[in-house]
Amino acid sequence: MHNHELLLIGSVGGGLGAWTRIVVRDELVSKGIASWRVVMSINLVGSALAGLAVRMTEGSFEWALFTLGFLGGFTTFSSMCVDIVVQWIAGRRRAAVTVAMGTMIGGSLIAWISSLFAGMFVARSAISTAAIIPLAGRRVNHHMSGLLGIAMGGFVGTGIRIFMQFLAPTIGFPIWTATALVNVIGSGFAGFAFRWLCSLDANGAALHDPSRRLTLERLLIFGFAGGLTTMSTLSIEIVQAMHHSLLTALLIGGVNLLMGLTFTILGWWIAYRCFPARESISQIPISNKVQQESE
Repeated sequence: MHNHELLLIGSVGGGLGAWTRIVVRDELVSKGIASWRVVMSINLVGSALAGLAVRMTEGSFEWALFTLGFLGGFTTFSSMCVDIVVQWIAGRRRAAVTVAMGTMIGGSLIAWISSLFAGMFVARSAISTAAIIPLAGRRVNHHMSGLLGIAMGGFVGTGIRIFMQFLAPTIGFPIWTATALVNVIGSGFAGFAFRWLCSLDANGAALHDPSRRLTLERLLIFGFAGGLTTMSTLSIEIVQAMHHSLLTALLIGGVNLLMGLTFTILGWWIAYRCFPARESISQIPISNKVQQESE
């Protein structure tokens, strides 16, 4: 298939992946599970599925739709970085470290283990299962208007990510540099948008603030930034690098994590300077029960 066809197919898959991610997130957060735990779990599941799909033929329809698109949009590097910053600012340092180490190390380890058992039959079964997830939930219709914005944002963000991944080899750079670039830029964007638009309690639920623009928040943070960044691709790139050099694998993981967090904080600071009246995360009231669960 031609690159422009793969770009379109992957973008559609990315929009569907972002849509599925927020359906799963909303459902689990509504049950009292901390948002950072949900995002970390989504990233780990997505990395495992990426490992199962590793034997797909690169350039095929299935590869573009599922691996490049759906899993790239389903997992999110930018939300992970925002979660780390939020937990750290709120004084929950253990949770922040758990998110960082659990996602980066756990995601790579799970992707490696699942890749050992990978097969096209398993991968295709995963596609069929993943594709019906957003259609099976009872809450989908209730969230349809908000999910449309997420899907649109995911479509655009995924399209930019895939374009950068196609572009990198043509100008002499390895693909992992493109992944790192979109992860870092997307994390900075998410940090800025989160500080500008959002106030969340410790459980990840939106506080009732009439000034919040929920549709814009979902379009930009959960949709665009979530589709632009990817944890599943990063996990596979780290696993592939380990076959050649452990140092390279550590470099890829370290660059993504350190630069991603740096740009998240930078974006957060810029938004803070531009919108100083916004409420600080550390000032958000947190119930003792929720705080204990988050730690």
